[in-house]
Amino acid sequence: FRFRPYDLRFVRFVIHEYRGEAVAINNVEVGGEQPGQVYIPTETDVLALANNDVLEIAGGDVVTATYADELTQSELGQSRLLTGRLTATYFNGGVTPVAYDFERLPNGAVDTIRKELMRIDPGDRIIVEIIDYDRDGSDQRDTLKFEVFVNDGEPVEFEATETEPYTGVFTKEVDTTSDSEEGKLQVRLGDRVFCRYVDEQNTFPGHSVPREATVYVREPTDAQVRIVETRVIPPPAGNPPAPPLTKGGLGGVQVTFLPPDPEKETAGVAFEVPLTVEVIDPDAARDSRSTVTVKLTTTDGVELDVACAVSAAFTNSAPYGIENWALREGRFIGQAIMQLGGKNSPQQVPLSADMPRTLIGGPVIPEEEGGTAFERSLVTRVLNLTGNDIVTAGYADKLRASSRPQEVAAKGRLLSNGTLAATDRDYEHEVDRLHVGEKLFLMVGDPDRDTSDQRDAVQVEITTDRGEKEAVALVETLAHSGVFTGSVTLKPGEAPTAGNLSPDDPVIESYFGDEMKLRYVDEAASTADGKLEVAKTIPVVIGTDGLVAAFSKTFNNETLAVETRFHIAESYFELFKSHKKLGRDDQQTTDLEAGRRVLAEVMEDYPDPKYVPRIAYLQGQFAQELAQWDDAIASYELIIRRYPEHTLAADAQYKLAQCHEERGDFDQALESYVTLAATYPKSPLIANVMIRISDRFYKDENFPVAAQVGEKFLEKFESHEFASRMAFRIGQCYYKAEDYPKAGESFDRFGEIFPKDELAALAFFWAGESYRQGNNNRLAFQRYQDCRWKYPETEAAQYARGRLALPEMLQQFEADANAIANDNQ
Repeated sequence: FRFRPYDLRFVRFVIHEYRGEAVAINNVEVGGEQPGQVYIPTETDVLALANNDVLEIAGGDVVTATYADELTQSELGQSRLLTGRLTATYFNGGVTPVAYDFERLPNGAVDTIRKELMRIDPGDRIIVEIIDYDRDGSDQRDTLKFEVFVNDGEPVEFEATETEPYTGVFTKEVDTTSDSEEGKLQVRLGDRVFCRYVDEQNTFPGHSVPREATVYVREPTDAQVRIVETRVIPPPAGNPPAPPLTKGGLGGVQVTFLPPDPEKETAGVAFEVPLTVEVIDPDAARDSRSTVTVKLTTTDGVELDVACAVSAAFTNSAPYGIENWALREGRFIGQAIMQLGGKNSPQQVPLSADMPRTLIGGPVIPEEEGGTAFERSLVTRVLNLTGNDIVTAGYADKLRASSRPQEVAAKGRLLSNGTLAATDRDYEHEVDRLHVGEKLFLMVGDPDRDTSDQRDAVQVEITTDRGEKEAVALVETLAHSGVFTGSVTLKPGEAPTAGNLSPDDPVIESYFGDEMKLRYVDEAASTADGKLEVAKTIPVVIGTDGLVAAFSKTFNNETLAVETRFHIAESYFELFKSHKKLGRDDQQTTDLEAGRRVLAEVMEDYPDPKYVPRIAYLQGQFAQELAQWDDAIASYELIIRRYPEHTLAADAQYKLAQCHEERGDFDQALESYVTLAATYPKSPLIANVMIRISDRFYKDENFPVAAQVGEKFLEKFESHEFASRMAFRIGQCYYKAEDYPKAGESFDRFGEIFPKDELAALAFFWAGESYRQGNNNRLAFQRYQDCRWKYPETEAAQYARGRLALPEMLQQFEADANAIANDNQ
């Protein structure tokens, strides 16, 4: 059969139809285009190849090596057959235009970061990277040929060189220019530069094929920006409810990112997920590490800069089969964590466990805010907003095809799904039944109902089968918590009157066996129609348990009553510590139970949320003294999470770090200490925090870090009562780290700042030791002399006299004497 030539790797001969009982083929030949060019049969006899010393292989072959191990350690002494397999194949080569970024690491080294190049300006350099392991043919740096051409122009041939022997990665730098210049590629705005490499050996398509990559010469484009609209679908009925303000783990809810809607001016953003901004600006997408900055501004005046990175996330419109589609289209994504707050709320907050750690892009943290890279990794900047705020995402488009530079913007607003729960008096666990005569505690979580800097309110409708129908107002626990709580008393009544609720003393008339229906309507929800109705039905049980309690005094003033009980609980705590120190276990147990009982009575009689921080703080102290770390940590975290502006919040953060440290989890303790410094920078506890951190690193023999913390301490707290001890510890750290020059300087600085301190004599002695260890005998001799002259009666002076008797010190003494004699002459 004769047909036009094809590049083939495999040939299959199929007979679809024949006559007779079988097919007999006498001879098969596969030839080439030229006469006499025969490929099959081969010149060498295939059967003879099995008898030579060369292993002939082809692409796709599997080479199997076997070895019979006749002597083994098995009980039966049986031999075993060991095999190994190797597949002979080809690599599909690829061409990628790249560039490099260079970043300096904290240790002074420079890190090279590879990035994929997509767009250039005339005059920029293109680095063509070709990966083809088949072309690594020697133990030297091999070379290969490739072509570069602009648009449909004539190709220019270049030679790429292997980066190192045996890498199979070949690179070549190609320079561009806007004018005609020898040795450079002339390009203009809007041009396309094609890099073509012929891959001769591969598995797909199996024959010689050109591999191409394209670099675009940048031209101005009009940018687009939008706030990605998000919706949260609540979990199916029967699933355990998620906490109202969960932002990290979403408790089984499903998050949907909606496509752009041109007719919608303001996008709705679910509070449970980070705010996501999309920018389309091809001329800004130069390479895979390109970023743009979007400024988020709320109606209240809060501003936050967000870095947007090249990303194809949160879209279903990416075309199939196009690599790096986002870079080609110039699509950038940036995310920021939202937090309830106003213009005066702190914008830099510590990263908590329920915050997402894998933001795309993320907020820009200015370098001038200080702190090490490690400290900056523990904090983030958030967008403070309320349910009334409109968020504007503004992007400064500097290069536009249609006009001069201008800012393009998009708008969004907060949406959240409200939750409703009937809880116990601590607002921690939901209840499934109610009792007449007791209180019903209600909690609504709805962040977008936080609309002001005051404690806002929402309403919950309560109805019963007997005709009771009341609207109960729930008040926000804090100015910007988004959690609303309140309680009503269940009063027995067989014939209730609807609409007679008193705000001062809210009472619901119910009776044994009633079913109480709770209903909360969220008018601005993250649902398809924008509304959400949450309802619950709770039965009122038949009968109640009686309670008899003894009391000694009734207070008409609530503040006086609460303060008195707090003083009683604190007194029990002091008794508890004293009895624990004396080893009186029975008495300390009695004190503990009595103190906790008083705190429980406060919550029962006065369930106002404003008393929760003091109660949690005392409970945490009880648990900490008993080494019940989990209970103590939970109490302190309650204060930090729900009452961050309370006067006890900084102390709770410090106590939390202490619990982690005493528990043995120093990494978590360090994070908590750093959080205290970042969140409450003016707290008087910062000095104690820095002392504990330095001491911990000193005990762990991480002397350089301990010294750095000590130096920061002296900068901020030079007049602290432990400043001299910390200054001396700095010198010790450098000495033990064998950085003797710095150690000597640190001890010298101690002598200058604290000349009358009891450690001053030792500082001079150890300065001499440091300089002597650092082979600076002249300074060492001077420090030993200063020690024995200034502090002759101290033990350090005795040690200094002993060091002065060393041979090298005597030599230094003679050298100084000779120098003085020469000066006199």
